[in-house]
Amino acid sequence: MIDIYTHMLPSVEGRKQQFIDAARHLVNQGVKAVATTLDKETNTPLSLYVKEANQTLKDNHIPLTIVEGTEVLASRNFAESCRLQESFSTSQEKYMILTIPAQEEPFYLKDLLYEIQLKKIVPIISEPERHPYFLGHKDGLYKFVKKGAVIQLSSDSVIGKNGKPAKKAAMQFIEHNLAHVIASGASLDNYKQHSLRQAYDVITKEKGAETAQLLMQNAEATFNGQGIQTLPPERIKKTKFLGIF
Repeated sequence: MIDIYTHMLPSVEGRKQQFIDAARHLVNQGVKAVATTLDKETNTPLSLYVKEANQTLKDNHIPLTIVEGTEVLASRNFAESCRLQESFSTSQEKYMILTIPAQEEPFYLKDLLYEIQLKKIVPIISEPERHPYFLGHKDGLYKFVKKGAVIQLSSDSVIGKNGKPAKKAAMQFIEHNLAHVIASGASLDNYKQHSLRQAYDVITKEKGAETAQLLMQNAEATFNGQGIQTLPPERIKKTKFLGIF
């Protein structure tokens, strides 16, 4: 398995052993590679941490590959700066994971996705099944997918750890071809609860092995900067209640 969204890199020396323990745990879960960011903000370039992390993995004979993650906070301020920038680079150059602040109603997202795609980068909307806006505007997600956005769900949502509404939305998105990649969002603080393998097991049971395999293949394609396989998205019809009034 490949996990494209984690926060596994330690930003302080004292967490190096924790990183080693986390890496071993992920390997035991069946993970062979991860895209990751730091566990907190720092002024040091991420590439230096990634280089050191891979050397640590090699020194400890841990068969795990680390690459730089591409997550950005897709706030209104970022949307404005993206509009003004002629170009910008990401570590993998093809994909950019967008985390939308929970407190914001992303009316600006349509234009932001357009600006990112103009720069020949594929936007990945992260965990919409947990965002209040998409829980209430599922047709909005359909429109973004139609415009070329990739959707990444949380493995914790798939297994029900993020609550019933997130679980229900996640499975609806999968059923209607509105989800393309599953990732854990795991960090050094919660790596023991890494749930990616469990999520694929749930998807296999509830949606079929073919669907689970497609999501796994898309994670690998994303990790390698290749195009993913998508199926025609479908609108989620609103439930109608029948009764006598």
